[in-house]
Amino acid sequence: MKLKAAVVGLGYWGPNLARNLAGSNDFALAALCDLDAGRLERVGAHYPAAERFTDLDEMLARAHPELVCIATPVASHHVLAAKALHAGAHVFVEKPMTMTGAQSRELLALAARLGRHVFVDHTFLFTGAVAELKKQVASGGIGELLYIDSVRINLGLFQPDVDVVWDLAPHDLSILHHVVGQVPVSVRAMGSCHSPSGLADVAYLHLDYQGAVSAHLHLSWLSPVKVRRMIFAGTKQSIIYDDLEAAEKVKIYDHGVDFDVKDLEERRRVLVSYRKGDMRAPNVPATEALAVELADVAAVLRGQGGARASGADGAAVVRVLEAAQRSLAQGGALVPVESA
Repeated sequence: MKLKAAVVGLGYWGPNLARNLAGSNDFALAALCDLDAGRLERVGAHYPAAERFTDLDEMLARAHPELVCIATPVASHHVLAAKALHAGAHVFVEKPMTMTGAQSRELLALAARLGRHVFVDHTFLFTGAVAELKKQVASGGIGELLYIDSVRINLGLFQPDVDVVWDLAPHDLSILHHVVGQVPVSVRAMGSCHSPSGLADVAYLHLDYQGAVSAHLHLSWLSPVKVRRMIFAGTKQSIIYDDLEAAEKVKIYDHGVDFDVKDLEERRRVLVSYRKGDMRAPNVPATEALAVELADVAAVLRGQGGARASGADGAAVVRVLEAAQRSLAQGGALVPVESA
């Protein structure tokens, strides 16, 4: 039997959720909810079997969804998710999970007490490209991971409620958490604002991980070109992940360096040898990531596995975002990331 699902918020991302739920083998789209009655009617016209509501409490009381998908502004996530959990539903929350780490912890504690699941929509984790990244790094094929460099820039879209870090960085942070397997220990963030909003629209984040691994993120709403590229550099090989590439999203380069240290006290005697080999582009599946993600959610709800993008993962991303926000306010100071 299909699980009853509802979508709350039908702006930018909500219609994608509705479309995937309606076409899912695991879910039945039972209800749609949005404060804008006109938008509700426009989206709802495509799904006549789904009940339509402009009030969340009424929807929870009448439709009794088993999964509530929340695609509203981040400031509302905590309140809406808590209401859904209290009504007995599991929740699937758009990124970032909440506005603060304290709110994330409250939701996780509430879900645990009620025996419900919290999922966070980190869609990129369900792409074939990121699965390949994870496989290559975990297998040790690239050797020891040295650093990650990421560029996520485009022209807009300016958000009215969050800055560029909270808007774009969750994608990179969730990928890093998934691939590296740990949360950074500290963050430095620099940024600038070029609009009357007072919110940073260009930012640079430096993340330090245990084991001398570091990552650098470049984020912008002001770039004349759109770039979505990550470099994972290892001692044996390096990987370039370009999400805008149509066919070869992941390229593995047999390039690297070797250090022959004769005497650690005499740095001039360190011999560096450079290795340049072939490039290969493994075939990665092109299945829509959101469909894969919802199938993963359904499997968890049926007791068939663990979540790839759980509430705990979402909370970890929020903790890094909070540290970055504090660093921005302090002019780029190093700020430790709070532990779970």
